[in-house]
Amino acid sequence: MEETFSSSYPKSDNMKDLLGLQVMVHPDLIQDPANMQGHMGTITYLVDEGRAAYVQFNNDAIDLYSTDALLMLIPPELAVDKLRADIDISDMDVTDVADILEMYLHHTSGRPGAQREALNWAMSHDKISKAIIFSVKDWIEFLKERFHFEQSPGRGR
Repeated sequence: MEETFSSSYPKSDNMKDLLGLQVMVHPDLIQDPANMQGHMGTITYLVDEGRAAYVQFNNDAIDLYSTDALLMLIPPELAVDKLRADIDISDMDVTDVADILEMYLHHTSGRPGAQREALNWAMSHDKISKAIIFSVKDWIEFLKERFHFEQSPGRGR
């Protein structure tokens, strides 16, 4: 049976939900034996409880990276809340916010490669990348905290 990959963001703390996620190897990664800093790839497999991931690149190479070395767009459902919370400290103007909204429209279009193009576009803008990009490790930690909180002991369902 062939395994399929999810192209959307994880909806639970299940690490398998990260398979198929478009990521970028941190451009400033100091040690990268594969020399893929700044390149885009797709998570194909997670190891060590989500602390590392195998990433497949356009040239079909597959390499192992720590999830803190992999960058992703903040999921669309969280982007507006983060922008509201950080607007005062982010030094963004109206055109930056409009660009971010356009990136997410592009990202969620369903067109093949749109996720990759939106992430690449966001990384090319310094202010925007600081506002809407974080590491896969940060996302995994966020998911674990969120789902742990939602499933607190003693709460009946």
